[in-house]
Parts: sequence; structure tokens; C-alpha cells
Amino acid sequence: MNIGRRLTGLVVSMFMLLTAFGCSTATEPKTEEKWDREVDFLIVGYGLAGEAAALEASDIAPDASILVLEKMPETLAGGNSIASGQTFIVPSESGVEGFKEYIRNCNEPNPIPEEYLDFLATEFADQIKWVQGTVNAAGYEVGYVGGGPLRWGSLVVEFAEFPGAGFEGTSAHIRKEGSGAFENGGVWKGFNAAVEMRDNIEVAYSTPAIDLIQDPQTKAILGVIAQDPEGNLIRIKANKGVLLACGGFENNLEMQRNYHGMDTVYTAGTPGNTGDGIRMLMKVGAKMWHMNNQTQSGGFWLGIKVPEYESTFMRNMTFKSGAWIEIDSDTQRFYNESKDYHRQHMKYVEYGRYVDLPHERALPVHLIFDDKLASSESVASQWLSWPITTEGYVWSKNNEDEIAKGWIIKADTIEELAEKIGRDPVELKAAIDRYNAMVDAGADSDFNRDPATMEKIDQAPYYAVELTPTLVATTGGAQRNTHSQVLDWDGNPIPNLYEAGELGSYVSNLYQNGVFLSEAIASGRAAAQHAFDGKSTVTSVVEAGSNEEKPADPKLEDGKYDAIYKGQHGDIKIEVTISDGKITNVEAVEGKEFLFMDDTQLSDYIQAIIDADSSEVDTISGATLDCQGISAAVKEAVKK
Repeated sequence: MNIGRRLTGLVVSMFMLLTAFGCSTATEPKTEEKWDREVDFLIVGYGLAGEAAALEASDIAPDASILVLEKMPETLAGGNSIASGQTFIVPSESGVEGFKEYIRNCNEPNPIPEEYLDFLATEFADQIKWVQGTVNAAGYEVGYVGGGPLRWGSLVVEFAEFPGAGFEGTSAHIRKEGSGAFENGGVWKGFNAAVEMRDNIEVAYSTPAIDLIQDPQTKAILGVIAQDPEGNLIRIKANKGVLLACGGFENNLEMQRNYHGMDTVYTAGTPGNTGDGIRMLMKVGAKMWHMNNQTQSGGFWLGIKVPEYESTFMRNMTFKSGAWIEIDSDTQRFYNESKDYHRQHMKYVEYGRYVDLPHERALPVHLIFDDKLASSESVASQWLSWPITTEGYVWSKNNEDEIAKGWIIKADTIEELAEKIGRDPVELKAAIDRYNAMVDAGADSDFNRDPATMEKIDQAPYYAVELTPTLVATTGGAQRNTHSQVLDWDGNPIPNLYEAGELGSYVSNLYQNGVFLSEAIASGRAAAQHAFDGKSTVTSVVEAGSNEEKPADPKLEDGKYDAIYKGQHGDIKIEVTISDGKITNVEAVEGKEFLFMDDTQLSDYIQAIIDADSSEVDTISGATLDCQGISAAVKEAVKK
């Protein structure tokens, strides 16, 4: 099978390897190449793009030998795809042209070739059948935003004012079959389960690729130099090609400073993305693109960096309490900090265009809050970011564990807090006094923050946590064509070299939610199809793409029925009331404190269920996890 196999067959000494070949692609190869291992298709990186490529290659050529080299250990595999929000986007066939127009506008002012847009739109619309068929066979299923079967219109468009934004489409995720609930890392896990069923796919963990081996005359890529778990360098020949699907450079501060000009930035995704693929691509003469777009396409989010983890936690996207502000290097508020910027991947409008939030220019930045917030809700997202999705950390809901660890600074007075975080006590007190005065006045005269989100910071103890820009992805890499072939500076494919996923992404400016994962699937499959000169015929047992109406719930008997929604920090008991055969009330009768959504969001979602007389309704933006859990619980309750 594919996990934990040792890479064997060393036939040359390490001394001869290093002196004769080194780690440079410029070295002249011997007349007769010597290899430690030979495979048909070699994939570098085991995120979603690598999974999709391996599965497509296996579908086309079940007898081919497919090897995936993964830098991280098995327990930390998954790339950024396992730490992502798990959404992939699916335009309908009739929505393809509108989707193309929308993405064309997102990419401005850095357009990509029109044929690339055609490829993305048609593949995104078509590949859902392959996705369903692939994960169904492994005990997983595709779920859609709003629940139920595929139907169009259940998606969040981030830039609704752009032409084409009204395209017909939906957002999807992957979960265990029959679970009915969103699953952290579900997309990667579903594909991984499918990989584990294939005898001709091997995954070698803790085995990073060090260099590409290139023929100096033809420029063709012959194979890869890798390092096995024992530290030995090994040469692996790839008969049909090498696919680089090893992510970007989020966790390489030197590259960030050189290619994007950011002084300090971390990753909220895999710490393994240190630009390995970019370095290898540059050495073989690839044409680089999207290294420094107008924006960090996936946005830099607001992270909380602690010594115990290499990747950051993410600041909670929304707070129920309003007793908080953010301050910049001058100990002043510097923007409207309460808006839902995550709905545009942390962009805001400046001079008529969307740009990144100002944090990287305002460092150091601190989140300042009082005990009303600290004792009632987590300051960090409890479902998004690598330490949570992959390393299993659970941030305490009242922050007491993180305060005890020293991640959050606590003080009895504002002045004491200022001293502990290296701020001027007079300046911090003045900033908070000014904010509190605007709360009393009922208007934010500085940044027009919604008064409904403002509450006085006046209940001791007081707290601070430092915020840092944190990346979910970069898009820089080599330019690739629609076969995922890497191009050189003359626009010609480098023979036998492919690239997929976020490395060299087609996204060239603003990012629409769901595009990265859909692109990972499409570009990984395209590479395998070209390498093996074919295309998978796998389709879903449930035909996708039909504009299927959501089914009505069956006629129900009057009474009260309950079911449990298992939240991340406790069970929520949902009670459904049926009167005259219809749903007339839904209530969280136990465990309401474990919901992340606020009372208004809960009320709106319940009313939507009542109005539709169905559990199959669209989720509330900003409360997707809870909505999906409640929907599944309502569905389970009415079955009784």
C-alpha cells in the first residue's frame, strides 16, 4: 500500500552522488544515468492537488506506478487544503460564462489568458461528477452549503458588485457519508481515503524533494533528488513526468520580504510551505508569475503567533461582545475593526479598489479587550488554522487556558496592561477613553464603526494579545498552461514538468472563496491527463449538474422531537416542534452556550427553517458550521 514504505535500492554511495551530481540541475549528467528508484509518475506534495493528480493517474492507468513525496510526517500531512475552510466552488453549466466574467474582474489588473479562464470555468462545472464518484467509493460524500442535494444558488459571492457575480453556482464540501455535518479537513480526508484504496499509489512521508534532475540539452525533467526519512539522498526517475504540488512560500519570511515586501508575516496553514517548489522551478528556467500581485490573493488574516506552534491561530472573525479595539504602532485605532472583512478574504476598499488590510504597515498591533469579552467567548477561531485543524489544539472558550499560558496578557488596570505590552500608559488610556466616549455618544467619529458593535471597555481585568498578518496561501510560482505544464521564459513547456494547486495558481489578484480547492483538483487532474494521455471516465453514482429541486420533508406527526448536534466544545440539544404537520418551532434547549453563532443569527436561521418548513435552507453567513449542525439535527429529529 502507500503509507510508510521505505525508499530502497540505493546503488551509489552518497560521496559519489554528491561529488558527481551535487544538488544542482546545472551539473552535466553522466552518459549513463544511475537511479535509486524508478516510477511512472512522481508527485511532490500531498495536499489536495497531489491527491487529485494521483487518483486521476490511477484511474487512467491502474497498473502505473505512482509515487507521492510528502515533506511532512504523516500526522502533519494535508498541506493548506486540510487547514482551509473546505469549500470548493461549482458553477452550473449555464453559469459558466457568468463565472468567467466574474473571475476576469477579480483578476484585474493582472489578467490571465482567456483560454485559462475557459479551462477553469468548464472544469469547475464538470469535475463535480468525478469528485462525487471518487469520494463515494471511499465512504465519503459531497455536501452542499445549505444542506441537501445539489441545487444552485447556495454560495457566497465575495465581490457582489462585479459584473458576472450573479452566476449560477453552488459551494460544496466533503464529509463522511451519512454524517450530514461539516467536517474539518473533510476534502483532504475524503480524497486521502480514496488514495488509500489504490494499490498503485504510494505516499512517502517525511521525504522532501530537494532538486529536480534536468537534461542539460533537452531541458526535460528526468526525475527528482529526494531525502528519505534517514537523511539519505536518493535519485528517483519519473518516466512520464514530475508534478510539483508542494504549495507556496507562506512560511518563508525571506521570500515574503523579497517578493512581497512584508516585514513580518506567518502562516495559518502548513508550516511545510517554505517555497521549495519555487526554488526548484527557478533553477530549471521556469517563467515565474504572481509572486507579487496587487494583493495577497488569499488575503493576510489576523493571526495570533505563540512560541509553541510554528503556524498561527486566527483571530476570531466576529465577536458577540463589542468591548474591544485594535491599536497600531502609535497606540491608536487605525481602521474600522469590526467589519466582516473575512467575507472578502480580508480586503477593504481604498481609493476605489480592494486592497489588503493595513496591519502589515501598522505593526505592532494589539487587540485590547476587557473581561466582558474574555470571560464569554474565544478570541481565536475555534475551527480554522493549522494548530486546530491538524495539530488538534482546542482554544478554551473563555480564554482561561491561554491566559494561564501567557499567550494573552492580563492586567488589573489599563496602565498596567500598557506597561506589560510595551506601550505608553498615557497613550493607551487616552485611546480607550476616546473610544469609550464615542460609545457613549453613539457614533464612531473616527472610522464609522457600527455602534451596534461597540461596547465600553470598562470591566477589569483588561487583556491584550498581539496580532500579526497571517497567510492562508500564496499564488506565486511558474506560469503553467491548461495541461498544467510548466512554461519557460519563451512560453514553451519544460518537458515532463507539471505544476498544480496554489504553486503558480491562476489566481492573480482577488480571491473568490472556493476557487483554490477547485483549482487544486482541476490542475492536478490536468497534469495526470497530459502525462498519461487520457482522461478518467469515473462519474458519480448520483448525477451532478442537474438543477434538482430540494425535496420537501415528509408529512410529520404533531409533537416535540429532539436530536443532538455535536459542537466542537459540547453537545447542543435541538428540539423541533411539529404542529398541524409543519415545523413551527426549533429551539436549542441544552448546550446553547456551545454555539458560536449569536442570538440574532440563531433566530434568523430558525425562522428560515420555519418559513420553509424544511431543514434544507441556506446557511447564515459567518455561522456556517452551526447552521449545518442545526440543519442536520432538525433533519434527524423529524425522522423520529
